[in-house]
Amino acid sequence: MRQVQFNGLEEALLAPTSEFCRELGLEVCVGKGARVRAARGDCLSLSRSGDEVLVTYRARSEWFRALTFLPGVLEGGEGVRQTGRYRLLCYMADNSRNAVYNIPTAKQMIRWLAGMGYTSMMLYTEDTYELPDYPYFGYMRGRFTAQELRELDDYADSYGIELIPCIQTLAHLSTALRWPDFDGYKDTGDILMVGDARTYRFIEACVRQCAACFRSRQINIGMDEAHMIACGEYLKKNGYRKPSDVMLEHLGRVVEICHGAGFHPMMWSDMFFRMASGGAYYLRQGSVPADVIAKVPDGLDLIYWDYYTMDRALFTHMVECHKQFRNATVFAGGAWKWYGFGAHNAFSLKSTQMQLDVCAEYGIDRVIVTSWGDNGGEASQFSALASMLYFAERCYCDAADEAWLDARARQCFGTDFETLMAFDLPDSLPGTTAEEVDKPKNPSKYLLYNDLLERFLDCHLDRATASQTYAAHAARLMRLAKEPRFGYAMETLGRLCLVLSMKCDMGWRLYEAYRDGDRTALSTLANDAIPQLLSELEAFLAAFRRQWYRENKSFGFITQEIRLGGLMERIRAVRARLNDYLSGETARIEELESAPLPMSPAANGQYINYNNWNGNVAAGIL
Repeated sequence: MRQVQFNGLEEALLAPTSEFCRELGLEVCVGKGARVRAARGDCLSLSRSGDEVLVTYRARSEWFRALTFLPGVLEGGEGVRQTGRYRLLCYMADNSRNAVYNIPTAKQMIRWLAGMGYTSMMLYTEDTYELPDYPYFGYMRGRFTAQELRELDDYADSYGIELIPCIQTLAHLSTALRWPDFDGYKDTGDILMVGDARTYRFIEACVRQCAACFRSRQINIGMDEAHMIACGEYLKKNGYRKPSDVMLEHLGRVVEICHGAGFHPMMWSDMFFRMASGGAYYLRQGSVPADVIAKVPDGLDLIYWDYYTMDRALFTHMVECHKQFRNATVFAGGAWKWYGFGAHNAFSLKSTQMQLDVCAEYGIDRVIVTSWGDNGGEASQFSALASMLYFAERCYCDAADEAWLDARARQCFGTDFETLMAFDLPDSLPGTTAEEVDKPKNPSKYLLYNDLLERFLDCHLDRATASQTYAAHAARLMRLAKEPRFGYAMETLGRLCLVLSMKCDMGWRLYEAYRDGDRTALSTLANDAIPQLLSELEAFLAAFRRQWYRENKSFGFITQEIRLGGLMERIRAVRARLNDYLSGETARIEELESAPLPMSPAANGQYINYNNWNGNVAAGIL
């Protein structure tokens, strides 16, 4: 390690700087080593001044971004001068869809966010935080204790990162509302009973807990995707009322609660647009009615979330609609890792480029980067770092081309940008690239769980290329398994791709051999291919388990073990069925007598996005 000594550094930064520098290959010493002078300034800069390197920074988080350039400058590289464009650059980590950060992972993410120059981090917690007097809230879900939240808040603050609570105060609460302890709190499956006194006592408890655990006086109160508000128990109790009126009344009360606790709230804005368009989110023309805009409370910011739009005209119109509110607009883009085991960084980079261009044109200087974990939270918590890095570089640089991103990946994470993009490989097949599709596809997940006999999604792959492509991806990922920082996650994906190289078209091979009466082929599949597949599935599960426990709390992996264990048991049953048929114990395999149908005739022969494990495996019993 190269030794460095810092002069002029704020005392509060001494300990985190020493910790951060170790990851950069620098050892902080007193009185020896390369001399570095720290000073507050009007921008982030590194320059030589005599025998010193002078580092200036505006905020503590910028100090850590500056440090990522320091090894290069010490080696004689050029100086750096940058000014961040965004007042808020926030990463939102989903800790509610099965996978919840363990404390070391949360701290590692905080360090990397600081190194990229982020200002803040949101912990998205629907019910995964401890709530006094509500013992079933987050029960067995890996919820953060109050002590853990305070520890993370302290740690984030030491790195200049504002840790912002991100909760739900209307919808997306199905995992809490399922308990009998919440009887009477529910309108529909995941929506609170608006207007009930118990609901507001509960929301006050949530907000008070956030106020007690976080320094930040910003709070994200959710309010998104409440499609069925006032249509369930509320309707029975109160009769029909216009859902938009019910929601706006509820919003007013929640904002009042937040202001009473000293918070400035923000919320996802989609429901205002759904009110204006009969349920659809995007408005291609027109705007939100003036009477709705007038009822949105003051002291509330609106978050325009958009992870999908590639149409510049549509995106621009949505921004213009947001500008009609008197409330400030925050933009939330997507670092895609929520369609399965890998990520979709290439799509994120393509869509984000246009979106941030438009935001700049309209003066939106607060940006949130979301990474969800829909339907299981399978992906590595670090699988979207390539996208997160791009957002950061767009904040600080006029251009963020591949060469620059590669240099920054090496400076921030000690690896090249190509390795970060390798998280995309499980869903990178001919016909699925960001240049070819307008929305990410996730064949790696749906083909993994696609049943060998019912073959629900057999029509949604390219048999000519899939198996060979997966084999090539597996070889590349297994080579990357030796990478010191992310190798464990690459091994997981490599073993997944190896499984898929064997399994992706096995249903077709079974169907065709059975149809053609090829008993030799059926015997080979049953007694050679399937045992090999089961062995590789076991190896994949073991690697996935190691990844999960390295990154997450243990809660939630039961879901993966049930899914993968069920898959393996079903494959064993398929082998037994085949051998019963081959031995004459049974005369037919009824499932193989039906030709596969596409899930949608319009998508026949095409890869699709189908991130629904239950729908996949239960197709034959729905």
